[in-house]
Amino acid sequence: MVHSLPVCISFFLIFTSIGALYQSHGVPLMETLIGSLLIYAAPLQVAAVGYLADGAILSVIILALLINFRFFLMAMVMSQYFQGIPKRNILLSMLGFSASTYTVTHSHLSAENITEGKSQFHFYLGVAVPCFVITFCATLLGYVSAEYLNYESLSLFLAMLVPIHFASLTAKRSGKDMSVLATVMGGLCAPLLNEMAMKLMDLALPVLCGMVIAFIEQKIRKERTL
Repeated sequence: MVHSLPVCISFFLIFTSIGALYQSHGVPLMETLIGSLLIYAAPLQVAAVGYLADGAILSVIILALLINFRFFLMAMVMSQYFQGIPKRNILLSMLGFSASTYTVTHSHLSAENITEGKSQFHFYLGVAVPCFVITFCATLLGYVSAEYLNYESLSLFLAMLVPIHFASLTAKRSGKDMSVLATVMGGLCAPLLNEMAMKLMDLALPVLCGMVIAFIEQKIRKERTL
């Protein structure tokens, strides 16, 4: 669950914004919550909101196939894990499967060489369940609060999606303190990036932050081995 903290912070900001975004487009609350529970993919939910508001279901299906095809590839990688766990349990747990929970789980299991299926599954649940709960609560909070807050200010959270996640997942193999630091750095940098006209900085700055964190973490490891 400690490993899920950076993703939980990011998801709270992102899905609060998504809840407000759906409310501003007139999408019913129930459809908004079901989207976060069953789709559980921020890029698709943001891209599809206009089509959902217009009732263009076929367009939503096509978008889902194009944007979420990456989950097919991730599932192929994850199929090497969870040996000995009943398939029904794995299938149910996949409700909490996202690009972020996949990245954190796969990198940790690979780095720590955890081979026992039950331990692998428990680690995945420890990452996925908190993120899933935060997603639902944040979506509900964003939808309800959008009536009382200016959505333009909340929309900044959506602009944070790339730098926050890029920074936190770049540091996925470092210690837990480094991962939290990376998420905070992403949040601090995002408003600055939002004011800059240089779009490439949206990618360049998080990469630089990740490189700095990786260098610090590598230096710490070398000092420990001496």
